[in-house]
Parts: sequence; C-alpha cells; structure tokens
Amino acid sequence: MAELIKFIGVLTILIIAAELLARGTENMERKFGQGIAGGVILGFLTALPETVITVYALLNREYEVAIGSAIGGNVILFTLGIGLVGLIYSFSWNRSLTMNYDYNVENNFLILNTIILAIIVFYGRFNILTAIVLSSIYIFYIFYRIKKGKDEKENDKITNLSKSVIELVIGAILILAFSDLFVKCIVAISKEFNLPVAWTSLLITPIAAELEEKISGIRLAMRNLNGGSLAIVSFVGSKIENSTLLLGLIGFFSSYSFYNSLPELISAVIANVIGIGILLDGKVTKYESVILIALYFIIIYLDLIL
Repeated sequence: MAELIKFIGVLTILIIAAELLARGTENMERKFGQGIAGGVILGFLTALPETVITVYALLNREYEVAIGSAIGGNVILFTLGIGLVGLIYSFSWNRSLTMNYDYNVENNFLILNTIILAIIVFYGRFNILTAIVLSSIYIFYIFYRIKKGKDEKENDKITNLSKSVIELVIGAILILAFSDLFVKCIVAISKEFNLPVAWTSLLITPIAAELEEKISGIRLAMRNLNGGSLAIVSFVGSKIENSTLLLGLIGFFSSYSFYNSLPELISAVIANVIGIGILLDGKVTKYESVILIALYFIIIYLDLIL
C-alpha cells in the first residue's frame, strides 16, 4: 500500500511536469513550421520522460523496464493517442482530420524504423550492432528534418517566449528529479501484484510519460484546423525517437536477449504498422478513431495473457 501511495504521488508530479512541457511548446510551430516544431522539437520534448526513465532503468540494469518504457508509447499513441485526437477533432470541426503535406517525412521514417525493428525481433537481441543501426536512423531523421526545414517559411515571432522557456525548464527538472523513483515504483508494484515487469511498464509508464503528448495533442486538435496534423506529426516524431534511439541505447549498455519482452516488441511493431496504415491516405476518420481506441485495449489485454 505504501508503494502504491508513493506511486500515485510521483505520478501526480510527472503529470504536472508533462503539462508544463506541453504548454511550453505550443508557440514553437509559428516559428519553425510543422515538421521541426512537431516532429523534432515537440517530439523530442514529449519523449523526454521515456528517455529519462529508460536511461535510469538501464543504469539499474532493469532491461525489461527499459524496453517497456521505450516502446510502450508506440502502442498507446498509435492506437489510443491518434484515436482520441482524431475523434475529438471530428467532433470539434465536424470533419475528418486531414494531415498537412509534410507528414510524409515522418511516415517514411516510421516505415523504415518498423522494417528494421521487425528484423531485430527475428534477430532476438540488442547489442552494439542494433544500437548503431537504430541510432543512425534517428540521427539521419534529425539532420534531414533540419535541412528540409530551412526551405520552409518561418515566422520569427514567438509569443510568450520567456514563459515557454520557464515552463520547459521546470517541467524538465521535475521529470529528471522523479523519473528514477518512478522506475522503482513500477518494479515494486509489479512484484507486489505478481505481474510481469515488462508488461507493467508497458501499461503504466506510457500513461504517465505520454500524458503531456495526449494533452497537447487534444488541445491542438480543438484549437485550430491544422492542430490535429501537428499533434500527430509530434506523435510520430517522438515515437521514431523511442523505437530507434532509446532501443538503441540498450545495445550500447549490454548485449541483451529480449525473450521475456518479445510480446512487447511485437506489440510495438504492430502498433507502428497500424499507425502507418492509418496515415497512408493522410486522413483519420471518426470510425478509424474508434477502431484505434478499441485496438489499444485489445493489444494490452493480449500482452497480459500471452
């Protein structure tokens, strides 16, 4: 019971930090455009919780927690996340969410990442080879986005810049301060309730770590017609980081056979494929949104019983 109370307290702090990160990045799109602001800046910042949690887990040799934390966001955002944004957008604007032309960059990198991840699933382990390959994909994505972004029209004015910086700094400090305790709470709760550690981290960690992304995504979807597209680009950008850079880190730390975490990795591949399929036509309809939300709960349930 004490661990559960501690977990709720830490979760509350991370939720506050998540909201600060979301608010601090709202104005960035006006200067940098959808690709850099959504895919790179917002994607990187909203992936910060998983990044820190994954690093702490690796330092403590909690490899199953690291895997669940790194890829759990792919499952929740490519199903529940996109589903919620698409559904709220449909009700807010009485039309299907339509992606801006630039989203194809993220979708193409997501396809490449999914192919590599599927190959690694058959390979059966993370090591220095997988680390180099996965990290290279993310580095290439960042450089490509920056290069492409130079050709996009920019607005030099960012409103409330000082306030945004303060919110980002406070949010980042809170996440850095409490992520280690959050990992320890996950392990303790898993043992107390006799649940697989990887599954618990897959279910619980993304709910906290992805909260700021869902909050910002829903807010963007409701505020303007282009907001839904920006939200989903940020989803894809952050998940490209998670399933390339974060999984790559595991191979840098150790040569690790992920047999116990195989269902979670397969779930991430499936979630990526779902995300790719939904976004191929550049639209997210109301009916697709409902299906995505249902799929999230189905995937989580299957992970538990398999």
